[in-house]
Amino acid sequence: MNKKSDLKIIIIFIVIGVLLFGFLAFRVYKDFFNNPTSNKKLVSLDLYGYTLSKNDTEVYKDTFNELKDVLNADEINYEEYAKLISQLFVIDVFTLDNKLASTDIGGLEFLHKDFKENFRENMGSSLYKNVLSNIDGKRNQELPIVSKAIVDNVFETKYTYEGKEYSAYLVTVSIEYEKDLGYQNSIKLTVINDNNILYIVKGEK
Repeated sequence: MNKKSDLKIIIIFIVIGVLLFGFLAFRVYKDFFNNPTSNKKLVSLDLYGYTLSKNDTEVYKDTFNELKDVLNADEINYEEYAKLISQLFVIDVFTLDNKLASTDIGGLEFLHKDFKENFRENMGSSLYKNVLSNIDGKRNQELPIVSKAIVDNVFETKYTYEGKEYSAYLVTVSIEYEKDLGYQNSIKLTVINDNNILYIVKGEK
């Protein structure tokens, strides 16, 4: 009798455990994947690795659509391409309000692959280090939102990386915010052309 009672108790605990696990899994799915602040893809330019997500700002979405038109043209205007990815990079990097946490670093998709990890580490320990988590959508923190990224100058140049010379652009961008919170207001970017895809390889104040 005792063995049967113990078996029933074990079975009851297993059932309760399964139900609790199922409930928790459902809550995680609902709170994260269905959260309005989650980063769902809306549009993807797969050849280039650029994506438009649900929580991107309106100015980012408008600029992204301009880029899509440039890249879908019969003949790509590479200077315009360089300007637009510079604007998108700036908007995404310096808009912190839509980031889910300090590890949600903007602008990575516009960087050359060799520079992504270093950039992620640098931003995580500087610009992004005080960004609080917003996974639950309840963050109460004032963070910058870029309202405009204005291209001031574009110059064609050459850039040498690991012994190879690339066609490149120097793009100077001014940054305006919805509210001035004292963040960086300009940047100079070096953009290289590697097999007809443009990548940002350097940024200077």
